[in-house]
Amino acid sequence: MTIPRQIGPETGLGTALPDYSRSNATVERMVSDLRRPSRPRASTGRGEVRALLPRAAMRDTLLRAVISAMALGTSLVLAVAIMILWLTIEDGHAPRIGLLLIMLTLAAAGAVIALVGLRFAVVAVGTARSRVEITDEGLRVVGAFRARTVPWQQILAVESRVVHPVHWLTAALRLQDGSRVVMPAFDRHVWTYAQPSGQDVRTLRTEVRRREQAARRRPF
Repeated sequence: MTIPRQIGPETGLGTALPDYSRSNATVERMVSDLRRPSRPRASTGRGEVRALLPRAAMRDTLLRAVISAMALGTSLVLAVAIMILWLTIEDGHAPRIGLLLIMLTLAAAGAVIALVGLRFAVVAVGTARSRVEITDEGLRVVGAFRARTVPWQQILAVESRVVHPVHWLTAALRLQDGSRVVMPAFDRHVWTYAQPSGQDVRTLRTEVRRREQAARRRPF
């Protein structure tokens, strides 16, 4: 069954109907928006709050927690191995050079692996708790252990490729005084480093520009 393009005689004088075929793209976008997971919104006394969360918080938290457990377990095994080697040294005798080098190598490797494990543990906690809330007062950035509200007038830009010693490649707010506020909700995996920034980062940039333009138009 096809939809007629007009009602009335076929002489071209009938009432034309809209071309419904042109609405396919609009309908597809509407269906895509419905299928897309919604962002939580909370209503407070300060107005509506929109929260931006990690793209796959549960999966990333589990993955980082497993890596942290493996790294910390490995460092513990290395510590036990060092203790066993130390007990093999006879009382009153200094350790041999070869044995001493092996123990120092194991100790260095264990320390590095332990730091990596602690890093993944912190990031796992941050992934489970982190979010960025868009409010009328500013952006409330929630991390692993603390939260901070950044007023709109202090935000200069939203940077999407910030290198951090704990979060590695992430996004951050650049403030007017030159400092940065890291947003753990946008921590990225190694295999996503080459990909462009996500929609949430672009949303924050658009919101910052909109607030800045609104502040310029506001009378003094």
